[in-house]
Amino acid sequence: MTALWQTWYLYVRNFKVWIAQPINLIGPLVFVAFFFLLFGAPLSRVAEIPGFPADNYQAFIAGMILVQAVIFTGSDVAMAMLADILSGYFDKLLLAPINRFSILMSSLLMAATRTLFQAVAIVIMSLALGVDFQAGVPGILVLVILASTFGIAWSSLGLMIALKTKSAQVTQSSWLLFFPIAFVTTGFMPKELLTGWFRIAVNINPVDYVLESMRVLIIRGWDWGAFLPGLWVLIGLTLALTAGATLLYRRATA
Repeated sequence: MTALWQTWYLYVRNFKVWIAQPINLIGPLVFVAFFFLLFGAPLSRVAEIPGFPADNYQAFIAGMILVQAVIFTGSDVAMAMLADILSGYFDKLLLAPINRFSILMSSLLMAATRTLFQAVAIVIMSLALGVDFQAGVPGILVLVILASTFGIAWSSLGLMIALKTKSAQVTQSSWLLFFPIAFVTTGFMPKELLTGWFRIAVNINPVDYVLESMRVLIIRGWDWGAFLPGLWVLIGLTLALTAGATLLYRRATA
Protein backbone atom coordinates (compact mmCIF):
# COMPACT_ATOMS: atom_id res chain seq x y z
CA MET A 1 0.00 0.00 0.00
CA THR A 2 1.41 3.39 -0.99
CA ALA A 3 1.84 6.29 1.42
CA LEU A 4 -0.92 8.13 -0.43
CA TRP A 5 -3.48 5.41 0.25
CA GLN A 6 -2.31 5.09 3.84
CA THR A 7 -2.82 8.83 4.29
CA TRP A 8 -6.29 8.53 2.80
CA TYR A 9 -7.40 5.70 5.10
CA LEU A 10 -6.07 7.49 8.18
CA TYR A 11 -7.81 10.67 7.03
CA VAL A 12 -11.12 8.80 6.67
CA ARG A 13 -10.68 7.45 10.19
CA ASN A 14 -10.00 10.96 11.55
CA PHE A 15 -12.96 12.34 9.62
CA LYS A 16 -15.32 9.73 11.08
CA VAL A 17 -14.08 10.52 14.59
CA TRP A 18 -14.69 14.22 13.93
CA ILE A 19 -18.24 13.96 12.61
CA ALA A 20 -19.16 11.47 15.34
CA GLN A 21 -19.28 14.43 17.72
CA PRO A 22 -22.12 16.80 16.66
CA ILE A 23 -20.53 19.70 18.56
CA ASN A 24 -17.69 19.66 16.03
CA LEU A 25 -20.18 20.59 13.33
CA ILE A 26 -22.48 22.82 15.37
CA GLY A 27 -19.73 24.74 17.16
CA PRO A 28 -18.31 26.52 14.08
CA LEU A 29 -21.82 27.49 12.95
CA VAL A 30 -22.57 29.04 16.35
CA PHE A 31 -19.22 30.86 16.26
CA VAL A 32 -19.95 32.34 12.84
CA ALA A 33 -23.51 33.37 13.74
CA PHE A 34 -22.31 34.90 17.01
CA PHE A 35 -19.74 37.13 15.32
CA PHE A 36 -22.07 38.26 12.57
CA LEU A 37 -24.82 39.09 15.08
CA LEU A 38 -22.45 40.68 17.60
CA PHE A 39 -20.49 42.88 15.18
CA GLY A 40 -22.31 42.90 11.86
CA ALA A 41 -25.71 44.46 12.49
CA PRO A 42 -24.89 46.60 15.58
CA LEU A 43 -21.88 48.21 13.87
CA SER A 44 -23.35 48.46 10.39
CA ARG A 45 -23.19 52.27 10.36
CA VAL A 46 -19.40 52.10 10.61
CA ALA A 47 -19.46 51.66 6.84
CA GLU A 48 -20.74 55.27 6.61
CA ILE A 49 -17.43 56.65 7.92
CA PRO A 50 -15.73 58.73 5.19
CA GLY A 51 -12.97 56.69 3.58
CA PHE A 52 -14.34 53.33 4.68
CA PRO A 53 -13.52 50.83 1.89
CA ALA A 54 -16.84 48.93 1.86
CA ASP A 55 -20.51 49.87 1.67
CA ASN A 56 -21.53 46.82 3.71
CA TYR A 57 -19.85 46.35 7.10
CA GLN A 58 -20.80 42.67 7.18
CA ALA A 59 -18.88 42.21 3.93
CA PHE A 60 -15.89 43.94 5.53
CA ILE A 61 -15.82 41.70 8.61
CA ALA A 62 -16.56 38.42 6.79
CA GLY A 63 -12.85 37.86 6.13
CA MET A 64 -12.04 38.64 9.77
CA ILE A 65 -14.58 36.10 10.99
CA LEU A 66 -13.05 33.45 8.74
CA VAL A 67 -9.50 34.19 9.92
CA GLN A 68 -10.51 34.19 13.58
CA ALA A 69 -12.42 30.94 13.16
CA VAL A 70 -9.25 29.32 11.86
CA ILE A 71 -7.04 30.78 14.59
CA PHE A 72 -9.32 29.91 17.49
CA THR A 73 -9.75 26.32 16.32
CA GLY A 74 -6.10 25.87 15.34
CA SER A 75 -5.46 23.52 18.26
CA ASP A 76 -8.38 21.16 17.50
CA VAL A 77 -6.40 18.90 15.15
CA ALA A 78 -3.49 18.96 17.59
CA MET A 79 -5.82 17.87 20.39
CA ALA A 80 -7.03 14.97 18.24
CA MET A 81 -3.46 13.79 17.66
CA LEU A 82 -2.62 14.30 21.32
CA ALA A 83 -5.63 12.17 22.29
CA ASP A 84 -4.24 9.38 20.10
CA ILE A 85 -0.83 9.80 21.72
CA LEU A 86 -2.18 9.68 25.27
CA SER A 87 -4.49 6.74 24.53
CA GLY A 88 -1.69 4.65 23.00
CA TYR A 89 -3.31 4.48 19.56
CA PHE A 90 -0.51 6.62 18.13
CA ASP A 91 2.10 4.08 19.27
CA LYS A 92 0.11 1.31 17.60
CA LEU A 93 0.17 3.25 14.34
CA LEU A 94 3.93 3.68 14.61
CA LEU A 95 4.31 -0.10 15.00
CA ALA A 96 2.15 -0.75 11.95
CA PRO A 97 3.83 -1.33 8.54
CA ILE A 98 2.88 2.10 7.20
CA ASN A 99 4.70 5.27 6.26
CA ARG A 100 4.93 7.26 9.48
CA PHE A 101 4.45 10.58 7.73
CA SER A 102 1.04 9.43 6.51
CA ILE A 103 -0.12 9.99 10.10
CA LEU A 104 0.95 13.63 10.02
CA MET A 105 -0.36 14.20 6.49
CA SER A 106 -3.77 12.80 7.39
CA SER A 107 -3.94 15.24 10.33
CA LEU A 108 -3.11 18.18 8.08
CA LEU A 109 -5.76 17.06 5.59
CA MET A 110 -8.21 16.96 8.48
CA ALA A 111 -7.22 20.53 9.34
CA ALA A 112 -8.02 21.58 5.78
CA THR A 113 -11.39 19.81 5.98
CA ARG A 114 -12.34 21.55 9.21
CA THR A 115 -11.47 24.92 7.74
CA LEU A 116 -13.29 24.11 4.51
CA PHE A 117 -16.45 23.47 6.54
CA GLN A 118 -16.03 26.78 8.38
CA ALA A 119 -15.35 28.69 5.17
CA VAL A 120 -18.44 27.30 3.44
CA ALA A 121 -20.56 28.13 6.50
CA ILE A 122 -19.26 31.72 6.51
CA VAL A 123 -19.86 32.13 2.77
CA ILE A 124 -23.44 30.82 3.06
CA MET A 125 -24.23 33.04 6.03
CA SER A 126 -22.63 36.04 4.33
CA LEU A 127 -24.78 35.51 1.24
CA ALA A 128 -27.87 35.14 3.43
CA LEU A 129 -27.05 38.51 5.05
CA GLY A 130 -26.79 40.22 1.69
CA VAL A 131 -23.03 40.24 1.20
CA ASP A 132 -22.13 40.55 -2.48
CA PHE A 133 -18.85 38.79 -3.30
CA GLN A 134 -17.25 41.13 -5.83
CA ALA A 135 -14.92 38.43 -7.18
CA GLY A 136 -17.91 36.24 -8.05
CA VAL A 137 -18.04 32.46 -7.85
CA PRO A 138 -14.35 32.04 -8.84
CA GLY A 139 -13.45 34.40 -6.02
CA ILE A 140 -15.49 32.36 -3.55
CA LEU A 141 -13.66 29.21 -4.63
CA VAL A 142 -10.28 30.93 -4.23
CA LEU A 143 -11.38 32.26 -0.83
CA VAL A 144 -12.22 28.75 0.33
CA ILE A 145 -8.86 27.45 -0.94
CA LEU A 146 -7.01 30.26 0.85
CA ALA A 147 -8.89 29.50 4.06
CA SER A 148 -8.15 25.77 3.84
CA THR A 149 -4.47 26.49 3.26
CA PHE A 150 -4.42 28.86 6.21
CA GLY A 151 -6.07 26.11 8.27
CA ILE A 152 -3.21 23.74 7.42
CA ALA A 153 -0.63 26.37 8.35
CA TRP A 154 -2.23 27.31 11.64
CA SER A 155 -2.95 23.73 12.65
CA SER A 156 0.73 22.99 12.04
CA LEU A 157 1.48 25.50 14.78
CA GLY A 158 -0.93 23.71 17.10
CA LEU A 159 0.67 20.38 16.23
CA MET A 160 4.09 21.79 17.04
CA ILE A 161 2.87 22.80 20.51
CA ALA A 162 1.27 19.39 21.08
CA LEU A 163 4.31 17.43 19.91
CA LYS A 164 6.68 19.59 21.94
CA THR A 165 4.75 19.61 25.22
CA LYS A 166 2.61 16.45 24.98
CA SER A 167 0.32 18.27 27.39
CA ALA A 168 -3.44 18.46 26.82
CA GLN A 169 -3.71 21.49 29.10
CA VAL A 170 -1.02 23.48 27.29
CA THR A 171 -2.30 22.53 23.84
CA GLN A 172 -5.94 23.30 24.67
CA SER A 173 -5.07 26.70 26.14
CA SER A 174 -2.71 27.63 23.31
CA TRP A 175 -5.46 29.70 21.73
CA LEU A 176 -4.72 32.30 24.41
CA LEU A 177 -1.32 32.80 22.77
CA PHE A 178 -3.04 33.32 19.42
CA PHE A 179 -5.58 35.82 20.82
CA PRO A 180 -3.48 38.95 20.18
CA ILE A 181 -2.58 37.75 16.69
CA ALA A 182 -6.28 37.37 15.88
CA PHE A 183 -7.34 40.81 17.06
CA VAL A 184 -4.30 42.94 16.16
CA THR A 185 -5.48 43.13 12.57
CA THR A 186 -7.64 45.30 10.34
CA GLY A 187 -10.53 43.00 11.20
CA PHE A 188 -12.80 45.79 12.39
CA MET A 189 -11.27 48.90 10.84
CA PRO A 190 -9.23 49.52 7.70
CA LYS A 191 -5.56 50.37 8.18
CA GLU A 192 -6.13 53.95 7.00
CA LEU A 193 -8.31 54.62 10.07
CA LEU A 194 -5.89 53.11 12.60
CA THR A 195 -3.33 55.13 14.55
CA GLY A 196 -0.46 54.79 17.01
CA TRP A 197 1.05 51.52 18.17
CA PHE A 198 -1.93 49.51 16.92
CA ARG A 199 -1.24 50.48 13.32
CA ILE A 200 2.43 49.56 13.72
CA ALA A 201 1.49 46.17 15.20
CA VAL A 202 -0.93 45.52 12.33
CA ASN A 203 1.81 46.29 9.80
CA ILE A 204 4.10 43.59 11.23
CA ASN A 205 1.38 40.98 11.82
CA PRO A 206 1.59 38.44 8.95
CA VAL A 207 -1.95 37.24 9.62
CA ASP A 208 -3.30 40.66 8.63
CA TYR A 209 -1.84 40.28 5.14
CA VAL A 210 -3.65 36.97 4.77
CA LEU A 211 -6.83 38.63 6.01
CA GLU A 212 -6.45 41.44 3.47
CA SER A 213 -6.14 38.95 0.62
CA MET A 214 -9.35 37.25 1.66
CA ARG A 215 -11.21 40.50 2.23
CA VAL A 216 -10.29 42.04 -1.10
CA LEU A 217 -12.00 39.16 -2.92
CA ILE A 218 -15.18 40.03 -1.04
CA ILE A 219 -15.29 43.83 -1.17
CA ARG A 220 -13.28 44.77 -4.28
CA GLY A 221 -12.82 41.69 -6.44
CA TRP A 222 -9.65 40.85 -8.37
CA ASP A 223 -7.40 43.63 -7.09
CA TRP A 224 -4.07 41.89 -7.64
CA GLY A 225 -2.04 44.59 -5.92
CA ALA A 226 -3.92 43.98 -2.68
CA PHE A 227 -4.35 40.23 -3.17
CA LEU A 228 -0.84 39.04 -4.00
CA PRO A 229 1.06 40.22 -0.87
CA GLY A 230 -1.20 38.18 1.36
CA LEU A 231 -0.91 35.20 -0.96
CA TRP A 232 2.89 35.24 -0.71
CA VAL A 233 2.71 35.60 3.07
CA LEU A 234 0.29 32.68 3.27
CA ILE A 235 2.57 30.50 1.14
CA GLY A 236 5.54 31.44 3.33
CA LEU A 237 3.64 30.76 6.56
CA THR A 238 2.40 27.40 5.28
CA LEU A 239 5.85 26.25 4.21
CA ALA A 240 7.53 27.42 7.42
CA LEU A 241 4.94 26.04 9.85
CA THR A 242 4.44 22.70 8.09
CA ALA A 243 8.23 22.31 7.96
CA GLY A 244 8.38 23.00 11.70
CA ALA A 245 5.63 20.50 12.42
CA THR A 246 7.35 17.91 10.23
CA LEU A 247 10.65 18.41 12.05
CA LEU A 248 9.09 18.01 15.50
CA TYR A 249 7.06 15.05 14.28
CA ARG A 250 10.23 13.39 12.99
CA ARG A 251 11.91 13.88 16.37
CA ALA A 252 8.83 12.61 18.26
CA THR A 253 8.65 9.42 16.18
CA ALA A 254 12.35 8.69 15.82
